[in-house]
Amino acid sequence: MIDFSKVVSERLSRIYNVSKFDCGDSDLNDFLKNDAFSYQQKKLATTFLFFYEQELIGFLSVSADSLKLNFEEKKGYNIHQKRLEEVPAIKLARFAVDKKYQKQGIGTNILKWCVGYILAYSDLMAVRFITIDAYTERVEFYKKFGFLVNQDKRYTKKDHHVSMRYDLFNAVSKP
Repeated sequence: MIDFSKVVSERLSRIYNVSKFDCGDSDLNDFLKNDAFSYQQKKLATTFLFFYEQELIGFLSVSADSLKLNFEEKKGYNIHQKRLEEVPAIKLARFAVDKKYQKQGIGTNILKWCVGYILAYSDLMAVRFITIDAYTERVEFYKKFGFLVNQDKRYTKKDHHVSMRYDLFNAVSKP
């Protein structure tokens, strides 16, 4: 188990060699190695790298998003604004931990970092939720962290992933 207080986060830059990163998922590996920098240059997603003793152990990419909530979900969050069709959100677009560091709490700590980072900047722009399109086999991981499955019909039709949300309004009392 590594000491997460010794993990350093850096914004993706060409100075970092990401070629050896392997999370066990070819799509996520390919994104980091071939697409992340281009996405960042085009302002489609910003990627953060996480290093332990100068070794890349994980990454996450975030982008702006909005969330549609059905009537019951809005009611549960006490969001009754008539003209508010979508609620401001940040999408956790890509997220992975290198295979050598999986099952050590790194993913949970990176998520905590992400929540803290977003909250630190939430005074600059309104954002209420973190959204993610989770792989089916990762849904329980996100549920343990406090994510909920989105119930609006626009999200429940997706086959390859499960649309989820995390409420930043109540993040202070969560993990």
